[in-house]
Amino acid sequence: MIENYYSKGFYPIFSWIPKILFGWIPFSFGDVCYALIFALGIYLFFRSIFLLFRKQGKRALFNFLKLIILFLGIYAYFNISWGLNYYRVTISTQFELKTDTVLLEDHLSVLSNHIQIVNALSEKLDFNSFERNGAEKRIESLMKNDQDFPMLSKTQVQIKHPFSNTLASYFGVSGYFNPLTHEAHINGKMPLASYPFTVAHELSHQMGIGFEDECNFIAYVKLHQQEDPWFAYSAYYESVSYLLHSLYLVDPVLFKQYRAQLSPKVLGDFKTDQEFWKNYTGWIADISGLFYDQYLKHNNQAEGMARYGMVTRLIIAYEKNKRPLE
Repeated sequence: MIENYYSKGFYPIFSWIPKILFGWIPFSFGDVCYALIFALGIYLFFRSIFLLFRKQGKRALFNFLKLIILFLGIYAYFNISWGLNYYRVTISTQFELKTDTVLLEDHLSVLSNHIQIVNALSEKLDFNSFERNGAEKRIESLMKNDQDFPMLSKTQVQIKHPFSNTLASYFGVSGYFNPLTHEAHINGKMPLASYPFTVAHELSHQMGIGFEDECNFIAYVKLHQQEDPWFAYSAYYESVSYLLHSLYLVDPVLFKQYRAQLSPKVLGDFKTDQEFWKNYTGWIADISGLFYDQYLKHNNQAEGMARYGMVTRLIIAYEKNKRPLE
């Protein structure tokens, strides 16, 4: 019912409201909303504490009730506006991708193939010649004209930047979607290897996909066969990264063997990523990660942050099928 009546029916129509209200604004209005909600919540909480110390119990209770009503209202709007997309029919079901059992031999076969491709693509790249804004517009166009995933909403397909890319980096965020204003964001400071993939991932959220692994999968499918070597490289770069991580959890020895097959340029991009995020690692990123992990678990993704890595099941099944998603 959610797939047919909400995700494919109500959501594409409702999305016109935030598009008309906020889509034309060049900056992130959602960031302003987050700041105002946080400030109001803090004010009501400490106001209630202050009134309790002043022995004004009724007024303190009234303020506390306003705080509860504020967050219950936001939660209700979140689900109506976008949140029910977390309960739609999975992509694996819709496209009959068999992800229940993944054989190690299939995992290694796909990984080996993707390593060869990503090594070859890396030789065609010069990141100094790439321009982020132009890439964003081309990926927006690619997603708007999508023919592979008919379940995607085409009402709004637009990427924005956070108010502060630096602050987003300290939160450990490469991209995010605001379900209150329907704005998709990309961290403009993040390394370029993953940039196109992250743009496509966040646009997939905006187009009505909730699960993190499915947004990763859509980004992979949309980019891996593109003529632009940067787009294709980004898809295979992320695929290899996830496939290697999954392999490490199963067999660290095999992980080392396959990682050693990566070219120095690809390994250099991995190092660039690690060093970039290391510069922003701290308690803010730790708290942000814990919060988002619980957020995902609360929204039908019991695996939490590990859900991102489950894209490997979809990629392996997709590569085994070798057929259009129709």
